[in-house]
Amino acid sequence: MLTERFQDALLLAARWHAPQTRKGSGVPYLSHLLGVASLALEFGADEDEAIAALLHDALEDGPHNTGRTHADLRGEIVSRFGEGVARLVDAATDATPDPQGAKPDWATRKRTYLEHLPQAAVSGLLVSAADKLYNARTILVDLLGEGEAVFSRFTAGKAGTLQYYRLLADRYRRAAERPEVAARPRLLALFAELERTVAALEREVGVSEAEVRAYPALA
Repeated sequence: MLTERFQDALLLAARWHAPQTRKGSGVPYLSHLLGVASLALEFGADEDEAIAALLHDALEDGPHNTGRTHADLRGEIVSRFGEGVARLVDAATDATPDPQGAKPDWATRKRTYLEHLPQAAVSGLLVSAADKLYNARTILVDLLGEGEAVFSRFTAGKAGTLQYYRLLADRYRRAAERPEVAARPRLLALFAELERTVAALEREVGVSEAEVRAYPALA
């Protein structure tokens, strides 16, 4: 059952991401946050996990959108929703900008994220995988409609983007071997759906899993 806490998180996400749009499409960024929260709920999220899904990009994008610091935004998440939700948002955060707004380079951020993913908390895996599934589905839809030009939106281009999603699917498969992860069948179904979507991306581009894993971007 979702309570007023979820409604509060929805309003907060809408406010913190108000000026933001999706890469290359101009679609309000809130559509992504709603989609990730919806997927999280469909695949078994409780209210804290669903709230974290709504706020999963707050610490990464919020400082630029709001002019507030990472610490200030995180403090508000803690005060409104508790430390547990804040930790889930921490786990979902790719990288937070420094005071000058800079982040580590793309490859460094992605390698770090991939390295820690198999050991992530079960709730963190759910929020993370819902985010990645939403993104992978969006890329696939745009690829079918626009062709490979869609990859020009992404820092790493076609090779790096495909490799990142293939390696994500591999890491979730590894995490699924843990007993506490295997005890959540809906989470395993989420991992399987991401695997199916990543495989569809590879088929559409005409490359194999082995070829994608061998790309140099994240090797």
